[in-house]
Amino acid sequence: MKTVNELPAILLVAAMFAIAEYSGQKEIIFPEIAALALGAWVMEKSPWQSAHFHFWLSPTLAALTGILIVRFFPYAPFFTITGAFCLVVLQLKLFRSAVLPSISAAILPIITSSDSWYYPLSVCVLAGAIAIGRRFVNRNGPDKCPALKTGIPAGPPATAAATLQELAHWGKLLAGIILVTGFAVGFDFLFMVAPPLIVAFVELSKQGGVLQDKGWKALFLLGSAAFAGVFWLQLVHGMLHWPVWLSACTSTATVFLLYHALRMPFPPAVAIALLPTIIPEASLLSYPWQVLAGSTAFVMLSKICYGSISCTRTKDRPTVPEASAE
Repeated sequence: MKTVNELPAILLVAAMFAIAEYSGQKEIIFPEIAALALGAWVMEKSPWQSAHFHFWLSPTLAALTGILIVRFFPYAPFFTITGAFCLVVLQLKLFRSAVLPSISAAILPIITSSDSWYYPLSVCVLAGAIAIGRRFVNRNGPDKCPALKTGIPAGPPATAAATLQELAHWGKLLAGIILVTGFAVGFDFLFMVAPPLIVAFVELSKQGGVLQDKGWKALFLLGSAAFAGVFWLQLVHGMLHWPVWLSACTSTATVFLLYHALRMPFPPAVAIALLPTIIPEASLLSYPWQVLAGSTAFVMLSKICYGSISCTRTKDRPTVPEASAE
């Protein structure tokens, strides 16, 4: 991790929360922006090998999709969450983008029942800051690759077999999300499918990905981040009555320390730590437990569906990372 770039990421989080708090517009808060900053600015190698433009376009388009679903398709969360997931995956494929936190951008307003236009506007501005900052902090990063500048993956065109394999991959992901969402909605444990957890499931299930053998570490990070986020919010804001932006910065720094301790940066975890700031106060005590239950379910599903896949398969692939969202 590029430790020197952690401070700008924390300052971006502070700015977002300060503007939201002092303007009275809670819809400005997009917890996944911390995950985007981590992946774009802090990690040595971004987990989302895409052009700078995609770091702005994909989350913005997904946030707009989520707001439109809430406003014009007021159906049960089971249908809207799974529908938003499918739509964002199609968008990522259409634009050949790999920015997976876009999935969270679409599902967040469904979870929080937000229909404010401030939300997609905020995501647009914040994602733009991420994209611009990425050009400066990653001068020697993957953006030097011509294929990633254009967003067009290098290598030969996908064969029919590869296309079918990819469809099967996303079909299994969708089946897992449907299963956990059905349970979460049925028992009113909606934060079992908190948007960053769905992103985490996709990340952990990448075919031949380096995270496939680190599922239990990811589970520990997600659970710890959820408890840390609630703890700091209750202590800093609830008991000491200090600003929410201060508790958000403390939560972000805590998760970054966990990343260093485990030597495993995992972007969805930092978003999980910030999500308590925008959920109902009555849900705070149950939030970490729901996150822990959802994380366990997704990690187990990832192990069951993809645990037998060997990372050695990557040897047969092109050396240039793909720009599509696997």
